[in-house]
Amino acid sequence: MAYEWKMMRRIDGVPGQQQFHYKTTDTATTVKTSGYFNDAVNDFNLDTGDVIIATTGAEGAAAVDLLVAKNTNGTVTVVASA
Repeated sequence: MAYEWKMMRRIDGVPGQQQFHYKTTDTATTVKTSGYFNDAVNDFNLDTGDVIIATTGAEGAAAVDLLVAKNTNGTVTVVASA
């Protein structure tokens, strides 16, 4: 599958300090792929430092990851928070 804007919800904040929840049946590995959240730059002004709580896998309930976004000229990479 791919990123779906309708599954992303902004919880609070301003660009660089926003918090989101994203629910998908995609695997955690897929969601962490570089470029997965590229469209969220236009959809939600996703920027470096924004945090995404991603619930992934079967029924969007198999795993939860806390991800930090890095936007480099419109290409988004995410790093799992330690």
